[in-house]
Amino acid sequence: MKLTRLVVHHYRHVTPGTELVFSPTLNLVLGENGTGRTTLLELISTVVGSDFSGLIHEAFALEYDLAFPGMKLHVYVRNEQTSANAPEEPPRRGAELLPLRTPAVEGLGLHPRIEVDLRLTSPSTHMVMRADNAGLDCKVDGEQVWSRAMSWSLLDRSVWTLLFMTAQYIDRDMKERLKDLLRRTFLLAPQRFDEALGMFERMGHIRYAMEARDGEVFPLGLMALPTWMPGWLREQVEREAPPDVLELRHDALERSFLARFVALAGFTAGTFRVEVQEKRSFENGGRVGFGGFGFHFTRPDGRGLSHAELGFGQKRLLSFLYYLDVNEDFAITDELANGLHPRWVEACMRELGTRQVFLTSQNPLPLEHTLFSSAEELRASLLLCREGAWANPTREAAGRLFDAYRLGARPLAVLLREQGLW
Repeated sequence: MKLTRLVVHHYRHVTPGTELVFSPTLNLVLGENGTGRTTLLELISTVVGSDFSGLIHEAFALEYDLAFPGMKLHVYVRNEQTSANAPEEPPRRGAELLPLRTPAVEGLGLHPRIEVDLRLTSPSTHMVMRADNAGLDCKVDGEQVWSRAMSWSLLDRSVWTLLFMTAQYIDRDMKERLKDLLRRTFLLAPQRFDEALGMFERMGHIRYAMEARDGEVFPLGLMALPTWMPGWLREQVEREAPPDVLELRHDALERSFLARFVALAGFTAGTFRVEVQEKRSFENGGRVGFGGFGFHFTRPDGRGLSHAELGFGQKRLLSFLYYLDVNEDFAITDELANGLHPRWVEACMRELGTRQVFLTSQNPLPLEHTLFSSAEELRASLLLCREGAWANPTREAAGRLFDAYRLGARPLAVLLREQGLW
């Protein structure tokens, strides 16, 4: 999945009409302190997850495009005041959908609305959906297929939940085609990896459960788990007499975050511990709950230490590698180099792989590990933040920068500063 475009019609102090295009790989968010870099990263995280519940009491209007293998998605979402004399909205895809009543959020006068244009290939299908606080309206290949009046708080549901719910009513095959979309977006939507220890602290509070009913197993709480972990947990609890504490050694899974951390941090061994916090049986199944994630490491001198005894940089490295194991498609990272040795920064940049990355940094180290093959690629990879304004550089500025960059005489960070882009 890739975020290809974002248009800000209305959002906080950002200039209306701001339009950004993105590189499918590395995107560098550049700007001085206080220019909105973190705000942009947080908005990108919201858009990628398409969960606007955190903005339910805030006026905004956004438009964005996502590309998947065999699937393209265009979303327009707004939560604004409207009136009979409101000016006509800018043209957008999906505007031909049937109008629905848009009641105001009680006490705020805000009218939420979501419009989705979904195009699938193999076989080709065009689905358009419009939802507001009164209900849903859906067309498939130009034909009205489903409409239902409802009374709900629209923005409490993600775009993915609305799509998946609608698909259940209109076509079983459509539901199956959207299952992976739901898993890779809403369930595994990446949060911003912050400049401090937010992710490290969240790891200690993660809860997960699996429930069996009538022979089927249902995962509960997939968010923030490495993609391999649900299968591993299931294997452990399906053993005869599973223990109350599950342990995974660093060498049990070669490419796990734990194996990579032990190698980079110079430890001789590491163990990941998960507590089984709930075991419950009922007539047609049962439930097992997990939590209390913890770690223990062994130094070359034989001394052991827990995750709480790690240094600041070690904690950030461990939690970043964990974060990458959770998020296969995206990384939204604030000040990656903070507290990390240059060798670790280089390793982290390498670990990003083919993910679409949104990175802000005041440290030039991450920029030392970036490669660009054209001026257009460079332009799409730079997101410039100035007070109230976000933009890609102009094509002329990107061309000048690329001409200087390909000479290879000076680092990219120096060239960006010389040209006033950082």
